[in-house]
Amino acid sequence: MDYEYQGIVLRNVKALRCPDCKEEMFTLEQYDAIHDRLQNVIQPLKLKRKISTAGRKPIVYLPEEVVNAINAKIGDEIDIYVQGKKIIIEKS
Repeated sequence: MDYEYQGIVLRNVKALRCPDCKEEMFTLEQYDAIHDRLQNVIQPLKLKRKISTAGRKPIVYLPEEVVNAINAKIGDEIDIYVQGKKIIIEKS
């Protein structure tokens, strides 16, 4: 099957298909393979920022390029989680 993610199409992606409803699903291994293929295609936006403080709490201001990269705007909710030593920010 073909798999599309943010305008990027991956050809010949392996998936499981329900014989009744035809819904396609991925095993964890298949998802990892898709993730690896996408990482080889997508150039990451990488910027350096220093941790500042606001009222004695650590803060990092998000550059406009980061906000635009996730198609977010002021007032949108985002999800922030840690994966290994990486901080992941996604639009909710």
